[in-house]
Amino acid sequence: MYNIFIAFSTIIMIIMGTCWIIEKFQNLYNLSTLKEKEYLIYNYKKQNSVLNIFPILFIIFFTRVFLFEPCSIPSISMMPTLLVGDFIIVNKFAYNVRNPLTNKILFQISSPKRGDICVFQYPKNKDLKYIKRVIGLPGDIVQYKISQKEISITKKSLDEEKIQYKTIEKKNQKEYIKEEIINNKHYTICISILSNDEKNAYYKQKNMKIGTWQVPKNCYFVLGDNRDNSFDSRYWGFVPEENLIGKASIIWFSFEQNTNEFPTGIRFNRIGTILY
Repeated sequence: MYNIFIAFSTIIMIIMGTCWIIEKFQNLYNLSTLKEKEYLIYNYKKQNSVLNIFPILFIIFFTRVFLFEPCSIPSISMMPTLLVGDFIIVNKFAYNVRNPLTNKILFQISSPKRGDICVFQYPKNKDLKYIKRVIGLPGDIVQYKISQKEISITKKSLDEEKIQYKTIEKKNQKEYIKEEIINNKHYTICISILSNDEKNAYYKQKNMKIGTWQVPKNCYFVLGDNRDNSFDSRYWGFVPEENLIGKASIIWFSFEQNTNEFPTGIRFNRIGTILY
């Protein structure tokens, strides 16, 4: 559905743009041939032409398709970094530029870095958009230590990426907040004390133990910051590079809201928060 919308919008813009250009050339010709009275009538009609809004529509279209995309947070999978009711801006040119008709990558700008929060098409259903944190890069061996609920990463060079953890806060004896430091990025994750990790539901990669994955070429391993309440790479595998939509950059608005409930207020303190 996402690609169909973009493709349809692109076709409409091409048609409108072609008509707009033709009209501009007609205007130049008519201005040189019409008499004064005829020109006044023609100019009135020209000012009321629907095509006059094309430049504004094109700016909106170009920004939406190639630069930035608004996105809302519907679930708790990225708590405490992102909350239900947050509205974010996704930087679509952070990683690559795509052909809006085919969704194929035209050229690559950069690759996701460990710790980035990215938006992508869910690999098993591209009509769905997910948001998670990039943990494993191509070639990495990622291990999720189920008892400690921590991750370890062995990079392609066989060096181990040192990931630091620090308990910050306990909540109601049911969950606690930990700081996770990866790739010099400091962010917080939520751990449920009473939760039993569903390791039997983990994605089992060939020749790898349960809870350990080797990230294939041009793919990424992603996790939600709410580690015990996130449907992520542990359960369905890897995100192909072609599925990446962009990098979450800023919270531009935030409602006080719970999942599947109406907003009860506005979180002014979250507006303008930069995401790392």
